[in-house]
Amino acid sequence: MSSRRRFGTFEGVFTPTILTILGVIMYLRLGWVVGNAGFGGALIIILLAKVVTVTTGLAIASMSSNIKIGDGGSYAIISRSLGIEIGGAVGLPLYLSQALGAAMYIVGFTEGWIAIFPNHDPLIVSSLVLALLITTSLISARIAMRLQYGIMFLIGFSLVSLFAGNEGIVEPVLLWGGFENAPFWAVFAIFFPAVTGIEAGAAMSGELKDPKTSLRNGILSSIAISFVVYVGIAYWLSATVDREILRSNYMVMLDISKWRWVILGAILGATLSSALGAVVGGPRTLLALGQNKVVPLGKYFAQRSKNGEPQIAILFTGLIVEVALIFGDLNTIAPLLTMFFLITYGTINMAVLVEKQTGISSYRPSFDIHIIIPFIGTVWCAIAMFLINPVFAVVSIFIIFLVFAWQVRLGHQAPWGDVRQGFFTAVAEWAIRMGYHVPKSAKSWKPNLMIPVENPEQWESRLNLVRDITYPRGSARLFSVRVLQQSVTEQVKIWVGHYFKRNDVGVQQSSEDLEAALTSVSKPMRDDGILIVETVIEANEFLEGISIATQSLRGMPLPPNIMFLSMSDEPGKNERLEALMSIASREGMGIVVAKMHSEKGLGKKQKINLWLGTKSPNRNLSVLTALQLERNWKGFLNLVHTAEDVEKVQRAKKRLNAIASVGRLPLDTSITVNVGTFFDQIPTGSEADINIFGIPEVLDLNTMRRAAELADTTSLFIRESGEESLVA
Repeated sequence: MSSRRRFGTFEGVFTPTILTILGVIMYLRLGWVVGNAGFGGALIIILLAKVVTVTTGLAIASMSSNIKIGDGGSYAIISRSLGIEIGGAVGLPLYLSQALGAAMYIVGFTEGWIAIFPNHDPLIVSSLVLALLITTSLISARIAMRLQYGIMFLIGFSLVSLFAGNEGIVEPVLLWGGFENAPFWAVFAIFFPAVTGIEAGAAMSGELKDPKTSLRNGILSSIAISFVVYVGIAYWLSATVDREILRSNYMVMLDISKWRWVILGAILGATLSSALGAVVGGPRTLLALGQNKVVPLGKYFAQRSKNGEPQIAILFTGLIVEVALIFGDLNTIAPLLTMFFLITYGTINMAVLVEKQTGISSYRPSFDIHIIIPFIGTVWCAIAMFLINPVFAVVSIFIIFLVFAWQVRLGHQAPWGDVRQGFFTAVAEWAIRMGYHVPKSAKSWKPNLMIPVENPEQWESRLNLVRDITYPRGSARLFSVRVLQQSVTEQVKIWVGHYFKRNDVGVQQSSEDLEAALTSVSKPMRDDGILIVETVIEANEFLEGISIATQSLRGMPLPPNIMFLSMSDEPGKNERLEALMSIASREGMGIVVAKMHSEKGLGKKQKINLWLGTKSPNRNLSVLTALQLERNWKGFLNLVHTAEDVEKVQRAKKRLNAIASVGRLPLDTSITVNVGTFFDQIPTGSEADINIFGIPEVLDLNTMRRAAELADTTSLFIRESGEESLVA
């Protein structure tokens, strides 16, 4: 039978947490901290260190009252809030920190053991202790937890021995020390690992009877009690021991206690309990990572034995610890482990901060906290990292980013939702609100296209051109219309076609089919990172649907500023094209009409001919569009003009040069001015890959079609809205 969710608050959370906090630092370094900082300085250091655990403990309590955490503790909280990729990026280093932390605790125990039995081999002692801890964990986590009761009693008894050992207050309590051995932040860095023990309880989240209550009560109570213990010891040492002795003697608590052996036993017990907590908790983090396939061979690490223990994860953790004991320089990597714990705590606070800030309805914790708490926790964890060790802070952040990139490449499909979409939506909403207070400016213009699509299958080649106009920061909205009303004749044809399974009948597609077709043809643009949206509208007629869509987008964020249309070879579609252009003009949008060359397509994507009159009303949008093509093609631009006679050639060149200068066109932009009529000179542009023309003030589609035929290339016809500016 599985042992999951069987521990209560005291056994599953409070005991491992407080035993990890009341560890070696308390016994061997707290006196040194007081000797350097004085009682007041030590109190400030304790308070600053406790800020991390208090804010993180409150954040865990809040999150655990909002979601079912399950296995993994901190990893589970982060992945279910910020996404499995971020959870994996933090969770994997966290697990390694737990495993290597167990190795450090075992080394600490071994050093104490060798002090009593100097003839024993340190590696053999360490390996035997590890084997004992692994065996205990494999048998049952409950046994491991109950073994800690004796250690807790021993630690409590050692405090009695400490306070009973001196005759009383004999020294004046110094509020601020001289920091003779180290500056303030160096002393803080030495003390800080003493408070980073809440992960020991959080790691048991998947095996608690009531995680919501146990995590909150167990972690917060252990933080409160340990704070009282640390402050009490700091005051007692400051009042009963000379500061010089505190600074020079790490073993002062042994020397002043009533029963020296009790303190020594407590030191051994504290290191052993911390190691046991890491050996029990670390594999459970690995279990959760395996369940979500965050790590290789995840399916094996996710397995449990008949008694509910993550057997393979425990054995693998034991292997890592043993290798670290044999080959690892634990003193060197110790600061890095602290960094990973701080990143974990900071990310938990960030998760709560993001959830609260986004204002999503799914965040309804029964234990809510003020937003200032996770904010302080997030910021202070980041600051503490760089105060403790700036080099290791940078290295640890770099490692986290590498793991995150790896997790993104794995393409996880998490079985739960997360808050990322809500977060980005909140950011977008904030940006929109800010944008409403900023006056419109042509400086912020970029191509945002609206594209009416009647038949998605015909748009594959045209969307390559759309991509070249919009990349990299533009956007495109593709609209198609499912026509609701049909004539009786059309309905009969569809019914007959369905009955006889004929392929020559234009069967009306469903909205879902149309949207799927739009998504399919636009996928290459989306893969290139272009913002593209596909929408199907149901209306009685195609033009009606496009008109409704255009009107509805007018007041929306990021409204389209260009309607991109396609000129068909079918003369019968001229009326529809004219109607669409009229809709665009009525809504104040620019217009780009593409006439694709059936054979040449976009050619070599090199030369762009832009036909400009010296006073062209469409030159702003025409030039901006040409520049988009020039940049994305890495081609070159040619400004083309036709002069009525030779006398006007130089004047025209001067005006075109002025346009090139004011518009900041590329230096390799060429200028061509030919003498003759417009239509006579168009064939000279046939060596280009695309020709760009302005749309006449008096719309004449036949004239536009004739120009495209004479150019013998793909052609664009452009009418600006008045919102574009070449000089902006």
